[in-house]
Amino acid sequence: MAWSSTARNGLLTTLLLMLVSGSRGISAVEFAKNDGRAGPVDSEATAAAPPNIVLIFADDLGWGDLSTYGHPTIRTPNLDRMAEEGLRFTQFYTANAICTPSRSSLLTGRLPVRNGMYGTWNNSASNVMTQVLHADGVGALPHTETTIAELLKTVGYHSKLIGKWHLGIQEDNWPTTHGFDEFYGTPMMHGPNEGNQSVFPDMQLINNTEVVGRLYKEIDIHTLNTNYIQNAVDYIKTRSADPEKKPFFLYFAPDNTHIPLFTSPQFAGVSRRGLYGDCVEELDWGVGQILETIRSLTIQENTFVFFTSDNGPDRRTDLCKSLPGVACDPTRGGSAGPLRGGKSTTWEGGVREPAIAWWPGKVKGIDPGAVATTFELASSMDLFATYVELSGAKLPAGVTYDGVSLMPILTGQESQRQSLFHWRGNKLMAVRYKQFKAHYFTEGDLEWNSPALRAHDPPILFDIEQDPSERFFITAKDTKYNITEIMAAINKVKDEHMADVKIAPPQMNTCDKSVALWKPDLPVPPSKPYDCCQDPCSSW
Repeated sequence: MAWSSTARNGLLTTLLLMLVSGSRGISAVEFAKNDGRAGPVDSEATAAAPPNIVLIFADDLGWGDLSTYGHPTIRTPNLDRMAEEGLRFTQFYTANAICTPSRSSLLTGRLPVRNGMYGTWNNSASNVMTQVLHADGVGALPHTETTIAELLKTVGYHSKLIGKWHLGIQEDNWPTTHGFDEFYGTPMMHGPNEGNQSVFPDMQLINNTEVVGRLYKEIDIHTLNTNYIQNAVDYIKTRSADPEKKPFFLYFAPDNTHIPLFTSPQFAGVSRRGLYGDCVEELDWGVGQILETIRSLTIQENTFVFFTSDNGPDRRTDLCKSLPGVACDPTRGGSAGPLRGGKSTTWEGGVREPAIAWWPGKVKGIDPGAVATTFELASSMDLFATYVELSGAKLPAGVTYDGVSLMPILTGQESQRQSLFHWRGNKLMAVRYKQFKAHYFTEGDLEWNSPALRAHDPPILFDIEQDPSERFFITAKDTKYNITEIMAAINKVKDEHMADVKIAPPQMNTCDKSVALWKPDLPVPPSKPYDCCQDPCSSW
């Protein structure tokens, strides 16, 4: 899309940005008109050709897992340097607290309830829900959704996904059917350990549409991450040498920090944190390889790199009991630092993520050796809006988006975002508005589904900026706050949001073992669709 210089630089636009509540989604028409929610952008950042884009999306990484975020025993020198040369976010949130819905929102700029990548509560005694796309999941990211890869293609970008997809198991729903020119990775994830292969379908390594081999069989799982990293380095070199000088979009999604943990031999035992620390330090090394490749090709001033993760750390101590051979070690997952909860919860530890922006000459540290830090509110869905703005792509008409551009934050201005809506399945669990967060429902804390889903009427309220650990409820007795006014403002934002949301049909309710990628030596079972949570919900 074309932004006028007035829209980019006008003082009036800047003032409007400070006033916008951000309580509803933004339509394609509004986005294109720049109604105060889509930018200004630094004129220097758009004067040159559209930048290359590298998005590094880790798996199950906690807010406190990097040394630049304060971890005492995990060393991440490359991410530390990235933060020193770029911008570190302290209040960056993923769109959902678990893999599939989070990734769907990242690539579409839309909440899972809008794009369909969610499951519904089954209202049984256990009141469980399907949270991720199972290996026998029938659903997939609908082709009616427009991914950022598809939009970037319209303005000349070449794109590749390396690593975890998890938005469609079957070939007709792989990344190359959703706008990516190339794909090297797994349709789901790297799968369970070998001990569960008798009941678990193959986890296949795919090159575009061809099966390279099966993980734990032809493919040594301990070589997978270095394989991904080398593939990323080769892709950047190849695209940099493109005689047509087309910009590229690399979506790098390694999953070695997801259970079952694995690392390359050279990183085994290097971290005082144990195996999980080994995995994070290898991830950090991979980031370093990518950034050093960009530097060596002298394309750093026209390459925008962003690092974050899909959801909080895996703190579930019971899931491992259903996977033979996986040690039930509560320390095997990451750390949310001071934040409460973790993966699959809408407590801060489940949805707040480490995030670092790097673009030399455009996003700068305060001074040499210092880490520029922003406390502004941001979401993973904002990356979609940012990439659209930087590339000049045009959004499809009649579609509502949930992201806003990060360019004001990256250029030293205030965030356009003042609210966040935390969904699990088809339930709106919590609302963040300014510094306050109201939980209408809670489920889970340190363990999976423990305690069970609880409704809160009135909602439990926290001042997240003063109490990021969510330990102290704000009550009517707290004279520091006017709880009536605060809840009135939050409920207004919530009601506006709910009125704006058109909930799509759920894609993750139905399973059928016949659609899974079965091993060649096992017979494919007959088709028999069933509720994914009947098997039970976490067995696959």
